[in-house]
Amino acid sequence: MSVAMLDWETLTIGRALREAAGKWGQKEALMSKHHRYTYEELYDKSCQLAAGLNQLGIKKGDHVATLFPIQPEWVITKYALNLFGAVVIPLNVNFKKNELEYVLNQAKVKTLITFDELPYGNYLEILDEIDPRIPSLEGKRIRSKALPFLEKIICLSPNKRIYPYCHTFDEVMELGAGHKQADMDKLVDDVKPTDVCNILFTSGSTAFPKGAVHIHKSLLGIGEHLFGKTFNLEASHNLLCYFPFYHIGGCIYHPLGALMRGCALYVNEFIPDDILRVIQEEQICNFGGFDAHFNAIQDHPRWREYDLGSVKFVLLATGPEWYDKCKTIFPNVKIIANHYGFTEGTGVSVMPDENDHDVRKYSNGKPWPGIEVKAVNPATGEDMPPNEAGELCLRGWSRLQEYYENPEETNKAIDSEGFFHSGDYGWLDKSGSVFYRGRYKMMVKTGGENVSQREVEIFLEGVPGVKAVQVIGVPDQKWGEAVTAVIELESGSDLTKEEVKAFSKGKIAGYKIPKHILFINAGDWPLLGAGKVNKIALKEMAIERLGIDGGV
Repeated sequence: MSVAMLDWETLTIGRALREAAGKWGQKEALMSKHHRYTYEELYDKSCQLAAGLNQLGIKKGDHVATLFPIQPEWVITKYALNLFGAVVIPLNVNFKKNELEYVLNQAKVKTLITFDELPYGNYLEILDEIDPRIPSLEGKRIRSKALPFLEKIICLSPNKRIYPYCHTFDEVMELGAGHKQADMDKLVDDVKPTDVCNILFTSGSTAFPKGAVHIHKSLLGIGEHLFGKTFNLEASHNLLCYFPFYHIGGCIYHPLGALMRGCALYVNEFIPDDILRVIQEEQICNFGGFDAHFNAIQDHPRWREYDLGSVKFVLLATGPEWYDKCKTIFPNVKIIANHYGFTEGTGVSVMPDENDHDVRKYSNGKPWPGIEVKAVNPATGEDMPPNEAGELCLRGWSRLQEYYENPEETNKAIDSEGFFHSGDYGWLDKSGSVFYRGRYKMMVKTGGENVSQREVEIFLEGVPGVKAVQVIGVPDQKWGEAVTAVIELESGSDLTKEEVKAFSKGKIAGYKIPKHILFINAGDWPLLGAGKVNKIALKEMAIERLGIDGGV
């Protein structure tokens, strides 16, 4: 039996949604605790919002940033912007003043669509910190020296607050209520599969986030291969997304994976009680994520009381140990797949026809058709032979186009042959399976977030009393890795761990604040020959002092 799917190579995201509405119109497309939309309704809502945004003057190619919780309004907003070719820039909801100001300016954001307040922060108050004149502006045209590109703010307020300088989401929806479908079709058809559709910010090896530029075709292809082909999805399957929408899992993998096969997508914050209930009540077929996600379910005191038998597909972003362990939680699982990817270009997963247990468990799979992966010597750039480790590099249709307005970082990352140098450590076996085993770039992967060690170091160097600081990641059962700061104090300083954390709160995202803080004497730093701190030795030292089992 042939599986109904869309053609990712010839479509834009907007045209894919239009085709999905025609193919699966009355089937549920998007669900949450309080909302349910069919494909036809999702398309109509997205068209209405798109028309309203156009009425406000937002056009093809404009950069529009979003700050949303995991709610269906973001999916509608994303599709509305995709329909007429605006560039969607989902922002991390944990961003504070410095981070938000930098990204809004670096990406030249013209419109910000945001909730006013979430548990992670009050974003209008943060904008006030960036430029105190914004709330006192007359009219709804933003004019700010601190944010010179920003022209409009569209606000969703759960408590129905009105801000004179913001358009409301409902107001924009009303503007589009009388749109003509012929006009919308013209806007949709004016967008090409090779047009830019997203800028996804990721913290790299530098101290500041970088914007990975992607086109419609590549993101549709990633959704189709990672979800559709890896799990042989059919329109009858119900998917669950609890990844934040600034994460590639939330903004690309799940919504576009569902769209390409006509699946229903349920969106919900990762609250274990909710997730267990939703899996049971909605007959969810998938689960996946980092160690923290699996641990949260297994550590839930009542998880065995729920019927999780509908889960047939598990996508791992963990170590190999969860390949077998996940079967104790999801006894009916049929396909467990590892994958390898990053914000700059996912392109590898274990496909259903792979029958070797050890390959399925220990490898990340083979590159998809049209994607090439190789390992190179990071010092010389020479290709490594099979089963010898090097830096993993990727080339093909899923790769980012560039880092937005950052030619220096783009040229560092993409070589003359078009390969993206990931900074990751791994190898390929003789059959072409990829084995990812860590990072050359100094990152801490904590609870699904990538934290630049250097970014946190630069911040902590500004704490009064800190003479020198190094940031590392140590193994953590709950978070995968825990951000850990090793600090040498200024002479006479009596700075405490609690004071370091208090200084950090509200200035950098919470997941970047060190979970462990160790103090070190000047003569105890482990050094390399040139005087640089040996971070491998430092990590071993920290693990020993913290009494952590498992080693580096």
